Amino acid sequence: MKKIFFPLFAAALVLAACNGNDPTDTTDSGTTTTQTNTGDDDNDFVENQTWSRTVNIVWNGSSATVSGNTDSLTITNEGGYVSITTSAKNVEYVLSGSGQGQLSIYNTYKFKLNLSGLTLTCSDGPAINNQCHKTCYVVLSGTNTLADGSSYASSDEDRKAAFFSEGQLIFSGSGTLSLTGNYKHALASDDYVRVREGVLNLTAKAADGMHSNDGIIIDDGSITIQAEGDGMQCDTSSIVINGGTIDVTAGDKGMLAYGPVVVNMGTITVNSVDKGIKSAAGDITIADGTISVTTTGDDGKGILAKLGGVNIKGGTIMVTTSGSDAKGIKSVSDMTISGGRIYAICNYGTSSAMYAPGFGGGPGGGPGGNPGGMGGDSGSSAPEGIESKAALTITGGEVYAFSSDDAINSGSDLTISGGLVCAHSTGNDGIDANGNCYIKGGVVYAISAGSPEVAIDANTEQQKQLYVQGGTLVAIGGLESGASLSQTCYSSNSWSKSTWYALTVGNNTFAFKTPGSGGSGLVVSGASTPTLKSGVTASGTGIFNGVGYYPASVSGGSSVSLSSYSGGNSGGNPRGW
Repeated sequence: MKKIFFPLFAAALVLAACNGNDPTDTTDSGTTTTQTNTGDDDNDFVENQTWSRTVNIVWNGSSATVSGNTDSLTITNEGGYVSITTSAKNVEYVLSGSGQGQLSIYNTYKFKLNLSGLTLTCSDGPAINNQCHKTCYVVLSGTNTLADGSSYASSDEDRKAAFFSEGQLIFSGSGTLSLTGNYKHALASDDYVRVREGVLNLTAKAADGMHSNDGIIIDDGSITIQAEGDGMQCDTSSIVINGGTIDVTAGDKGMLAYGPVVVNMGTITVNSVDKGIKSAAGDITIADGTISVTTTGDDGKGILAKLGGVNIKGGTIMVTTSGSDAKGIKSVSDMTISGGRIYAICNYGTSSAMYAPGFGGGPGGGPGGNPGGMGGDSGSSAPEGIESKAALTITGGEVYAFSSDDAINSGSDLTISGGLVCAHSTGNDGIDANGNCYIKGGVVYAISAGSPEVAIDANTEQQKQLYVQGGTLVAIGGLESGASLSQTCYSSNSWSKSTWYALTVGNNTFAFKTPGSGGSGLVVSGASTPTLKSGVTASGTGIFNGVGYYPASVSGGSSVSLSSYSGGNSGGNPRGW
């Protein structure tokens, strides 16, 4: 039997990165170069196969008609229930009509299943029950609808979906397939599932929308899933998304793999209660694509690598959570971000996010947001925007994190050497490292809630330290005491809330809007002596959900006096707010 070994395959992926290290270059946000090694296998292409015989099955109410080349096929046909057993090679089955019953297939070799305008409902089992362990090529034409019963008749066979297969399922064609799983899953394979093209609408009223044992690959097509359980689940291996449009609404997890999750391209929308995209035992790698994840559960995690790391190289990623212990993006092993546009917004314990979730915006607020400025009330729990339980490294892209606990947190060293980074906490530190924290490059905008929290924190309790060595920096709430400032920092003792400022370093200007509340003092730094203005009118390339421009063009405003800064935070809110 042909197999794809997904853990080995996913581990060998070589995914191209963005042009990520130049902090003045924002053109990489949301884009990457070409991906490679997407799992293509010539044997998965139905057009590369040869079919020597055709069998037609047409349902009409509670009966079915079987015709065509049926030599060497053992067929039972009673009351719309059709069972075919054969060791014949290269058989194509064409299914059409409308009725009640079931198709059970016991093929020895791979075969083609052409769904051509079929509506089939089975009251006591799967509508299609494929017990063949070889490849089933499913070609969709026209509109097809399958549904199973809410309870199954007793059987020694493994059957658990409206469309169930022991072998690989590979979908192609321009038609539509709608599946309703009343018993467990809508679609299930004990091998792997691949969708090359077509439209799949999956509804699972008791379990998962798409369930596989050995892997899921989505190359193209349109997939809509509504599931009481998980939207997609792979029991032992990987989920790989190479393209297509995927829209998942799940009562549990949106996508769950017990191996790596790889997104090379595609448009993915997940609305789930628990985890949005989760790898239970591998890494999560995102090279490109547009991903939107929303979770509502108290322990919701937008993107979670439970035992592995997260590696984001490109794409446009929006994660929104609302739970009391939610995390936007979390990894247990190292996390690296080298490109893309990543927003992680945790709304629990805040009256509103910086602005309403969504990309873009300009002076005065993002779309549908909080025109009075950033901010909200601090919460009592621990939702975090981006968290790595190990090291966290940012070298490129645009990263925006908002929460009532730490906005960006690492369990070990945290390094920012490029890209555009905004971390806003309404109840704790903006950026918090439980090891050393290194600011080496990029544009960094960090906001803390106020004393005793700071905008950028390192684990001084364990003799770790904050190092400011490069980059363009704005920190509302000060820096960790004892910081090593090899790049000179400056401060202003006060700042005005909900006001546009412009920080100019050399020939580059970063314009930013201050929050509605935050820590005392404003600290800035740059590769050369910076100048700061308040009350400016700004335009240019919008970043950070409508509260930043880089590079920016500014006019008006008044100069802000800056003093030498050596670290620490005097505490309190500015001007008594």
